[in-house]
Amino acid sequence: LGDVYKRQVQDCIGRYGMTPTALFEQLGLWNYGGGAFHSVWVSNEDLHIYKKHGVYAVLNAGSNAKLASGIAPVEKMLQMGIPLAVGTDGPSSNNALDMFREMFLVTGLAKYRDMDAASTDAIEVLKMATVNGAKAMGLTDSDVLAPGKYADLIMIDMHQPNMQPINNIAKNIVYSGSKQNVKMTMIDGKILYEDGKFFIGEDPEKLYAKANEIADRLRQE
Repeated sequence: LGDVYKRQVQDCIGRYGMTPTALFEQLGLWNYGGGAFHSVWVSNEDLHIYKKHGVYAVLNAGSNAKLASGIAPVEKMLQMGIPLAVGTDGPSSNNALDMFREMFLVTGLAKYRDMDAASTDAIEVLKMATVNGAKAMGLTDSDVLAPGKYADLIMIDMHQPNMQPINNIAKNIVYSGSKQNVKMTMIDGKILYEDGKFFIGEDPEKLYAKANEIADRLRQE
């Protein structure tokens, strides 16, 4: 599938004489910002268009790795001042949908691409996955914890082997963190998950059963 994604860009150039990013600019689709997902096969002109319009490059490193789609030029975009966010893509191309794994892959693959262990600092990646993720979706009321904004947060248990010793919390989270470290999840001040229990108004067992039922039906079809 990696060749498919690359070919899509090449086909667009062949048909319209420009990349998809440039074509979208010509059509006015970037006039209000927006998000460009994956951003793997991008030209210098594409990146300048991102910066010009404040377009967020939404990185999907797990999906790109699974489908061999390529590695986004993350450090280059950071140096250009292009806003970046971290996403997962869907379950068909990224089974886990795990933001902790995504953060590690964003920085790990960027270091590999640049052949530079100092590339793409963990603190920048943590910002991409939190503050910038909210801003990319226009959720300016939940981008940071502050008076008058929604109390959307997670509580992380640092007292686990993978998070010890505590030297640099941001780097611990990005390089060592796991969804298993999430002790509590709160949305708008309401706790929806805590200590292995869900408070979502639905029985998780029923949801699991329904998911497996659908999967069985798809296999039969």
